[in-house]
Amino acid sequence: MSDEKPMIDQLKDEERIKIDIPVDEDATDGMKAAQSTDIDEEFKRLGSQFADTLEGIFNSEEARRMETEVRAGMKGFAEEVEKVFNEAKESPAAARMKEEATGVKERVETGDLGRKAQEGMVSGLRWLSTELDKLATQFTSDDKAEQPPAEKFPTE
Repeated sequence: MSDEKPMIDQLKDEERIKIDIPVDEDATDGMKAAQSTDIDEEFKRLGSQFADTLEGIFNSEEARRMETEVRAGMKGFAEEVEKVFNEAKESPAAARMKEEATGVKERVETGDLGRKAQEGMVSGLRWLSTELDKLATQFTSDDKAEQPPAEKFPTE
């Protein structure tokens, strides 16, 4: 440890001499202003060039040709889909399906099947209601058994 102390003192003594070089502040300010102006101008030039490039791309003959092809393709696609839907609506299978669905609907509404379905639904709902009431009663009686009797206050 005693060896370290003299070494630290020696380093302090040998500390390098700092030299300050005076800088002309007016020249520095002018350079900064010129640099920022140059940067501003370069960004403006870049933005202008980018806008011109995009405009050239979108207004080029190739872009117009591609847009025309895409529009024609989408129109053809829509026409084909509409054609298939119209054929499906007018097909004998679609007509049979519509007739069968109408027949089933009428049988359900007017026939024994509709009445039986309604009775079954009412019966099931009544059963569910009874079971829920039993469950609620179980929870309510458990809660009442756990709580001490409370004083009754008159309500107005």
